[in-house]
Amino acid sequence: MFCDKYYITNQEGSRLACLLFLPAGKPRFQLVVAHGFRGAKENSGRIYGFAKKVTALEGSLTAFDFAGSGESEGSFSDMTLSRQVGDLQTVIGHVLDRDKSPLILLGRSFGGSTVLVTAAREPRVTALVLWSAPVFLTETFFKVKPHELLLPGEPLQLADEKGPFTLNPGFAQDLLQHNFTEYLRAIGNKPMLVIHGEKDTDVDPRNARFLGEQALGEVEVHIVPEADHRFTEHHPLRDQITLQWLDNLLMRTARR
Repeated sequence: MFCDKYYITNQEGSRLACLLFLPAGKPRFQLVVAHGFRGAKENSGRIYGFAKKVTALEGSLTAFDFAGSGESEGSFSDMTLSRQVGDLQTVIGHVLDRDKSPLILLGRSFGGSTVLVTAAREPRVTALVLWSAPVFLTETFFKVKPHELLLPGEPLQLADEKGPFTLNPGFAQDLLQHNFTEYLRAIGNKPMLVIHGEKDTDVDPRNARFLGEQALGEVEVHIVPEADHRFTEHHPLRDQITLQWLDNLLMRTARR
C-alpha cells in the first residue's frame, strides 16, 4: 500500500491536508472519507488499518481535514455545513482529475451529513457510506439550548469531551438552510450504506431509520447492538460491514 500526504487549496484559499492510500495496481474504485465534528482525517489512527483493507479490495482511499480541523488551515469557529460541503467538493474535483474510477463517499457523523448534501449536488458520486450520520441537525446540536438558534448575533459557546469551543453565529443559521428530505430526492437511486450504533447518545439512531425510510434507491441500514457513537468497541465490525458492502457493490456493478 502506497501512502502520501499532500495539500490542496479550497474555494476560500485555505490549504486542506490530505492523505492518499493507493493499491499496488490501478484502482477499481476510489473512496473519499469525510471526518466527523471536531475530528480529523486519521480517525484516532484507525484510518491506516481501514485504508489497508480498502486497498486490499483494489480501491484507493483519500482522507482529508476540513478547514479549521486537523492539519488544514482555517479557524474551526468559522465552520458550517455549507463550508464543509465546499471543502468536500474541492477534494472530489481533485481526486477525479487524478483518477476516473468510480467515486464513493464515506462520512463519519457530521461528515456523513456533509456527504449527503454533496452527493445531492454532485452527479459523479456513485454511492454513499454513512457512519453515525445526523440528518436532524438542530435536534442533534441543540438538545440542551435550542434557543441559541434565535440569537443570530451571538457566538455559540459549547463543550464536549475534548473541552469548550466556540462556533460563530453562522453555524446555527446555516443548519436551518438544509433539508435532507430534498437531498435524498436529489440523490435518487444511488446505493447507500447506513451504519449506526444502537447506543448512540450523540446522534439518535432514528436518524439512520429516517435514511432507510426516505432513500429512493437501494439502501442497507445496520443498527449495531450495543455500539456507541464512535463504535468504541465495535469499529472492526463497522469496517467488516462496510468492506463487504463495497465488495458486493463492485461485483454487481461489474456484472452489468
